[in-house]
Parts: sequence; structure tokens; C-alpha cells
Amino acid sequence: MKLDLHIHSTYSRDAKATPKDILRFSKKVGMDGLAIADHNAVEGSREIFSTSASEGLLAVRAVEISAAEGHVLAYGVKELVPRGLSVVETIEKIHAMGGVAVAAHPKRFPSGVGLDVVREAKFDAIEVLNGGSSRRSNSSAKKIAELRNLPVTGGSDAHELEQVGKCYTVIEEVSTEADVIEAILKSRTSIGGRSRSTSEGVRYSIETFIEWLKGDLRRL
Repeated sequence: MKLDLHIHSTYSRDAKATPKDILRFSKKVGMDGLAIADHNAVEGSREIFSTSASEGLLAVRAVEISAAEGHVLAYGVKELVPRGLSVVETIEKIHAMGGVAVAAHPKRFPSGVGLDVVREAKFDAIEVLNGGSSRRSNSSAKKIAELRNLPVTGGSDAHELEQVGKCYTVIEEVSTEADVIEAILKSRTSIGGRSRSTSEGVRYSIETFIEWLKGDLRRL
């Protein structure tokens, strides 16, 4: 099964697609499951979790948390984890909620947690294929995962509808959120899709620069 485990909806201030549109588009592009992981918001995740079965898709509850050192993905959580905590504290909160903590797009400026943090923190898995990251950044994340012998995930990091399904996690024989969580923890995952292209990288750089010009220096 192919699951895009990193999608943003209109509950993220920098994204444009509604949860309903994401659900339908995911099915259209051949995804078997998905996770809406909005920035510090769980409303979109809750919405699709209750409606995904109508489209024949498996949904995993998720959120992308802005920790002090960068972004952390939490899967299998239904409540919001506070932003601004250290990565160590953020992971502890996720685990206390029964979720898994995944290092989101390590090394990517300005929101990746950085490879030093990934080497030391007690992440359950590492996102090694992110559709918004360069091939080099994804390769670095994969090397750290291999070095630490940690499970891997992949996701499009879509902020627009047409990006959904660009990257995904492959898991066999899962039918529930609990199955997906178990598969990640037991390293029964692989990845598919592609890194961002050169033109997509240029666009990302421009959008990041605009955020700085606006004076919004806080991570999303």
C-alpha cells in the first residue's frame, strides 16, 4: 500500500487545499492512505480520519510540530502537542500520547531539525524522502537512518493539491492506523517517489525569502 504521510491542508496557513479535496485527490493519484500533518494544528487530521473510509482510504492522524530546533512529525496522536518545546520534550510528549515521533525533512533550511539533532534524539523513524527537499538533503537523511538503524518514512509535504502523492511510504498488509504505527516501529516500511526538481527548489527558495522579508522569522 502507498501512503502519503505528509500533507498540509488549509489548516496550515501556508497551504491551499481543503481536507476533503485532499482525500479525493489522493484516491485519484493512486494513494491507498494518507496523513494530513498540518503545522501545529490537528483539525484537518481529525476531519479526514472520520471520513476517509467513504473514499476507501486509510487515514493516519498526524501533526507537524514546530519544536525549538525544527519540525517533528507525530503519527497516531489526536491532541495537539505544544510548539516551541525542545526536540527531546516534544518526543516525550508524543510518546506519552501513544504516538510515534519522526524527524521531518532533516537538514532542510530553515525548518529541518538538523543532522546533529537527528543523530542524538530518540526519534522512532526518520523521513528520508520528502517531496519538498532536495535530493542531497534526502540522501543525507537516509544515511543517518541507516547509521542509526532507524525506520524510514516518505511524504510529499504537499502544500498544494497537485503535489499530493509525489512521495509516499510503502507498507504491506495494513488496514488501520494502529497497523501503520506498528509497521513504522517495526521498520516494515519503504519509500517511493522523488525529491524536488531544480525549478521546485528555486520556487521554495523564493517563498522562503518572502517569509523572511515579511518579518515572519518564526517557524511555521
